[in-house]
Amino acid sequence: MINRLRQLTTLLFFLATFFVLNNCTNEDEPKTTIQVYGVQFIPNLIEQEGKIAGIDADLAAEALQQAGVNVEMSLSESWQSAYNATLSGPNKALMSTAYTPERKDLFKWAGPTSQSIYAIFENGNSGHVYPLHIDACKLLPSIAVVRSWMETTTLEGLGFENLTYYDTYDQALTAFMDGTVHFIASDFFHLALSLPSGYFMEQVQTVTRFRTVYNYIAFSKDVSDAVVNQTQKAIEAMIKNQRSIAIMRKYIPIMPSDYMPGTLQIYTEASPPFSYMTGLDTTRKVEGSSVDIVNEIQARTGHVNKINMSLWIDAYAIVQYLPNSAIFNTTRTPERENLFQWVGPISTSRSYFYTLASSGLTIETMDQAKALQSIATPEDWFTYDYLVNNGFKNIVATSQTSMEAFEQLLNGEVQALLMTDLDVKWLADISEVPLSHLTQHMQASNLKDYIAFSLNTPASTVEQWQQHLDAMKADATFNTIWNRWFEGSPMP
Repeated sequence: MINRLRQLTTLLFFLATFFVLNNCTNEDEPKTTIQVYGVQFIPNLIEQEGKIAGIDADLAAEALQQAGVNVEMSLSESWQSAYNATLSGPNKALMSTAYTPERKDLFKWAGPTSQSIYAIFENGNSGHVYPLHIDACKLLPSIAVVRSWMETTTLEGLGFENLTYYDTYDQALTAFMDGTVHFIASDFFHLALSLPSGYFMEQVQTVTRFRTVYNYIAFSKDVSDAVVNQTQKAIEAMIKNQRSIAIMRKYIPIMPSDYMPGTLQIYTEASPPFSYMTGLDTTRKVEGSSVDIVNEIQARTGHVNKINMSLWIDAYAIVQYLPNSAIFNTTRTPERENLFQWVGPISTSRSYFYTLASSGLTIETMDQAKALQSIATPEDWFTYDYLVNNGFKNIVATSQTSMEAFEQLLNGEVQALLMTDLDVKWLADISEVPLSHLTQHMQASNLKDYIAFSLNTPASTVEQWQQHLDAMKADATFNTIWNRWFEGSPMP
């Protein structure tokens, strides 16, 4: 098993393109017994020497014990049977359950205990250049999926019609390995650890990563709020004292510690100079101007959570439903106002139309901009919303990062680029493109960037972050950080 895990190290970093509480119950009262279900899901839930083990199982067992309940664990043959049993209750719970908007009101929740990275994989090499855009994956031959699993329902929701259904993961995996199907949708770690030693690194290609989900303990609705709240506090304590990392290392010794969730799930995207990844393997770090600001706020709260580097489209969707989550830099627009709770501002967001100076183009009015053949901007950025809301028909939003959109302009794939001035200045600098090679035209917007928290993050948490940010501005810490990155540019 250890040798197999060592072979995952290189691809793990590609995909990252991731104490005991007081018992409040009266000791004289009989303890509640919770029947806890699961389905084998390596490395989260496994049967080991006749016992239920794995990352999620060990975390759940310790947290529920600290909450003062008796636990009876079992693995079910199918996900659907375990799910239905937990829904019906009484005193039931289901481990390794992805928290989603559709399920939010069906259970009571404690977690997260782990995270899953869903992707599409190929057995062999068909010659495609990966990663593919998610829409391009709809044209692939059949993709093996397990009926009712979250990977499957996500792809169904995205409009996939090229899915081949299996009742169990073992059936889907067998079809993937024997060539019945050449593609499979799976959690990355589950697939890699379910295959024979060496098979993943030698045979399997990652087609695209399409969703990150967080796994919780889902309780039937009849379980008391006291039990759920105590379990939640126990999990948070285990995260803060790194007990959760110690449990994870029992099963995946070489896994980076940032695989495990934090008490807050904080997201950003590759958007220099605000946030970007440096280093390789164990030296990799998330850095940038806004990263410095966020980490200083966290330090003042007394606990610093990891910052997750992800695609904007994935992270933006997560923070619209996941408890205790946030994303930055998020431009505060009227369309987004009621989607989040806001802390900031932490940066300016002045967007302009840019062209290559050699093109000789002029953009002084909205009509001139609309008359262009093509305008690039990153997918789902506020600049994309601006173009859509103003009736532009010449949008090219196929890039997933600011650098990709910038390169579309440099390569002549589009006539113009809509992006902020701070973004363009930095991208030109790291690409060694003189600003004189670009022409800045009319301003499209003058907004500010914030840290956006999910609506179901406690208001007290959001208020605490805003207070610490305000204090940073009052004691000049914010000014020092800003000038280190943007000296001479107006502060937000």
